Amino acid sequence: MCRVPFIIGISGGSGSGKSRFARRIKSAFPEESTVIEQDWYYRDLSGINIEQAKNTNFDHPSSVEHTLLHHHLNCLNQGIEVEAPDYSYINYRRLLSGNVLVPSPLIILEGLFVLRWPEIRNLLDFKLYINVDSKTRLERRLKRDTKDRGYAADQIRASWSQQTIPMHHEHVEPSLKHADFIWNSEEDTAFESRFLADLERRLTKDAKNPK
Repeated sequence: MCRVPFIIGISGGSGSGKSRFARRIKSAFPEESTVIEQDWYYRDLSGINIEQAKNTNFDHPSSVEHTLLHHHLNCLNQGIEVEAPDYSYINYRRLLSGNVLVPSPLIILEGLFVLRWPEIRNLLDFKLYINVDSKTRLERRLKRDTKDRGYAADQIRASWSQQTIPMHHEHVEPSLKHADFIWNSEEDTAFESRFLADLERRLTKDAKNPK
């Protein structure tokens, strides 16, 4: 009998630790979990001038093809594997990743807007918003985007003040009202271990009593 997956949505501002926490859950349950990153679903901009692409606001929900993300999440929820895309931040193109996502008892979706879109939100069994102060988030984004995405520090700071912060206040922060739990990871350091223990109990129970 097929097990119904438990789907976790992790949201929060840029640099709040969404990806880190998703990876932490995955490492705790490597055989029982599948991770989906919203950032894989940025729109392909290969059809426009590179300078226009550079000016795209990647902190706005319209930069993400959320209909494809919803389709893939829904497929996994129904027990159907999918091939997730990847994205190049150098030439702003969508890539064929060969990253096949298989249905798992535990599905973890992380991204800025995963609590914003109703059709995606309605598939989530647990909705988490990670709340971290903007100074800490900027420091983390500087480290990530210089190392992983090849951006210059000045470019990151300009984008942060001109796009990230305004979009956070307009599109990300309001979605915390949909969260089942708002986690300040800088203050509540015990939440992670509690949450993982709860997941382990759930997975053990579901394995014994599949629906």
